[in-house]
Amino acid sequence: MSTTIKTVGYNHEDRQWDARVNVQDDEYLQNVLESIMLENAKGKFKYILVGGVEIGTLPNQTDYQVKHVHIAAVFHNGCSKSSIIKNWNIVEGNGYYLVPRDRSLPYKGWKDHHTKEFSKISKESKDWILYEECELPLDAGKGIKRTGPVLRSENEKKMKTDEVIIDMRRLLEEGKADEAFQMYPRNYMIYGEKIKAMIHQKKKAFFGKHTDPHLYLYGYPGTGKTSLFQFIYGDFYKKNLENRFWDLYDEEIL
Repeated sequence: MSTTIKTVGYNHEDRQWDARVNVQDDEYLQNVLESIMLENAKGKFKYILVGGVEIGTLPNQTDYQVKHVHIAAVFHNGCSKSSIIKNWNIVEGNGYYLVPRDRSLPYKGWKDHHTKEFSKISKESKDWILYEECELPLDAGKGIKRTGPVLRSENEKKMKTDEVIIDMRRLLEEGKADEAFQMYPRNYMIYGEKIKAMIHQKKKAFFGKHTDPHLYLYGYPGTGKTSLFQFIYGDFYKKNLENRFWDLYDEEIL
């Protein structure tokens, strides 16, 4: 899949990754496949696809005349490049690339590219996909509405931003989130979740005493921290360290 990103650092994190793994022998291919299947069994993927084995056709590419597979992976949570290499048992010396998906290109085209007949070893269509699980995300116009910026309502045009925020908070405290969105759609998209987080996230008593409501887990990338939490706490949220709040968290749901 053509992409404007040629390479990223080992610590780079993303939720959507595009990969090519050179697989000179069947044993190595099976090892990578089983590792990916294990990751899926742990609930890590929102979508995962491993295309059929093919032969590189471009002389200026590192996969030229080398057997390889393409992989499209959408994770529930951001994963670093180094953790993917480790968890998928990729042997770097065999050749590979691993970059974030080019968001300017459609999901359908991503899948079509990885499952195309051209350069595949087998001409049987059943062999063009080695492994696929979960549902491919929809593109804009295919069930997901992605229009231009949200315009200000008549109420927002007549009020100052701080006045809008104060009234939005009042409505959210009264449990009227839908009304807040209808009255102040543009500001709700910007500030709504932060205000909800500020309202809902209050320290609660824990067996009479509770001085620190957080749970800390330390470890190097790829050592299974996220997998452990997904196993114990199925719907946990990861903290965005750039702000004070757990964005999109709602104690009435989780």
